[in-house]
Amino acid sequence: MRLPFTMWLLFALFVGGVNTQQAQARNCLDVSTTGDYLGLKVGETLERLFAFKTPCFIVSYLPTVRSSQMLIAGEIDGELLRIADFPPYKNADVVMVPVPLIDGKGILVSTDPDITSVENVGRGLLGVLRGIEWSTMASKGHVNRVLLPTAGVMVDMFNTGRLDAFLIDNINLRQYKNKLVDAHKTVVMERHAYIWLAGKHRDLVPDISRVLEEFYADGNSFVGF
Repeated sequence: MRLPFTMWLLFALFVGGVNTQQAQARNCLDVSTTGDYLGLKVGETLERLFAFKTPCFIVSYLPTVRSSQMLIAGEIDGELLRIADFPPYKNADVVMVPVPLIDGKGILVSTDPDITSVENVGRGLLGVLRGIEWSTMASKGHVNRVLLPTAGVMVDMFNTGRLDAFLIDNINLRQYKNKLVDAHKTVVMERHAYIWLAGKHRDLVPDISRVLEEFYADGNSFVGF
């Protein structure tokens, strides 16, 4: 017998509540990442992958700068999707899980096919997401850099002519492909993104690495493509 939709909804909410309570009872690691398309995809997959393992994870979604500040201050257990040479973590009591969550590409988007690098943007307005280290590094020294809060705002500004170009990762770019059909896209950087943990959790790194390696060995991906 098929249950009415409302009963399925109540059941799903109940199960979700139970899972959250179980996670809290198991002292899952509280980690954070961005609330954009990429962050949500990776966060949800990570929670499912480690749901019945040790450690397990509870992922929250925060502004990028706040997220790293909280890890350094010891207010959370970890952060997702930071590059290996993320400057704020250089001298902090944090440890990186050496198996990457994603292999990403940094993309320069423009309306001009002759713009194939940040240098080619010249004195044009270049959009960069605030708190995203790879794009901050790639655009370092550009005189007319505009720091923006979300990829959606950046794409809208580009489409209305308020930006000459912008930097975005290849995974978040997929979300806006229908809005950028005629735009020219150039790969300007390739980087890995990792899990970073508070130093007190360094003993968990081997177990997390093993689960990630098994996940990839089975042909899986954190972004589903």
